[in-house]
Amino acid sequence: MPWVQLHGRTRGFDALKDSPEQHTAVFLHAGWRCASTYVWSRFRRNPLTTSFYEPFGEALAHCSPKRIQHGTPQGWNSRHPPLGAPYAEEYRPLLRPFLKGLPGYRKELAFARYFPRGADIGLEVRYVSRLIRHARSRGTHPVLGFSRSLARAAALKRALGGYHVLVRRDPVQQWLSCRSYRGELSLSYFELCHFLILALAPEGTPAHRLGGTLGLPRLPRRLRRQLRLLEDALRPVNDELSYRAFIGVSLLSHAIAEPVADLVLDVDRLSGLPQYRESVHARILADVGLSVDFDDCRLPARDPTAVSVDFAAVERDVRQQLLSCGAELSPPPAAARTEADWRRASSGGRTPALCAERVTPISDSGSPDYV
Repeated sequence: MPWVQLHGRTRGFDALKDSPEQHTAVFLHAGWRCASTYVWSRFRRNPLTTSFYEPFGEALAHCSPKRIQHGTPQGWNSRHPPLGAPYAEEYRPLLRPFLKGLPGYRKELAFARYFPRGADIGLEVRYVSRLIRHARSRGTHPVLGFSRSLARAAALKRALGGYHVLVRRDPVQQWLSCRSYRGELSLSYFELCHFLILALAPEGTPAHRLGGTLGLPRLPRRLRRQLRLLEDALRPVNDELSYRAFIGVSLLSHAIAEPVADLVLDVDRLSGLPQYRESVHARILADVGLSVDFDDCRLPARDPTAVSVDFAAVERDVRQQLLSCGAELSPPPAAARTEADWRRASSGGRTPALCAERVTPISDSGSPDYV
């Protein structure tokens, strides 16, 4: 029976483990800019779910009814699909009158605890347990759409059980989407987040050591100051350095999340292959009892040759650095996309498969839309 360490005491969370009488909790683990909002929104459409958006997101520290109401895809250049309600609508019943902030949420959940310190994830478990209990009290499946949980996925599954989906996108395309939000002279928020995760990683870990090789400064306590300091320290903008930070976080995160995933969901395939969409729909229905429709999934393919970075070489170098620091990484994919593949994808040709999945697609393609 799984147990979790809470401030020196050991407690069981068996009451939250799935049983035939309970609604299975679904954990969606993803990084930024890999269509995770789209995937979460399709679970949310099912009335048998209570679907929480970004449970570790820093905005929840100042959550209020007014902020929830203004938090929509139309409020910024989100490139997200239309939603029937604000992102954080499901948190509204949990708020306290006249007080800002979501009960149980702590700011360090967003970045400082991205890579957990040993086995102590008691803060995460207590907080996520509240969300799960609330959803089940409504007679619904809890769905938790994370973009900061990858390195905590294994610990969360050990402590809370549930059905865990790893949402994955081609890393170069994911980084190019992060990069596309840059200002004229500064890195985008999404790029800065990867540097921040490395800078705040526990000392002595492969993540912290990688951050040291990137010349990251010591950071102050508050998030806004941390981001501002990193933004200044990382000028002028360097594409290769940005990709190094991104791929380092990605490699370490997926090495933790993938082995415990009940389903690895490849959004490139989901976008381009109708039979893959059908297979994923059938798999989730069989595993969890939820009907989730992905028929309108479309992803754009950006041209990686427009950026002067040897992506494969940088990934090999970062992988070797992490291995030399003691990281346990997943083996590299058997085949990577070539420039010709991307040209075919962007012009409507068949989207090439990136990796072996538990559900095998067959053929066909789609057109760009979300992300």
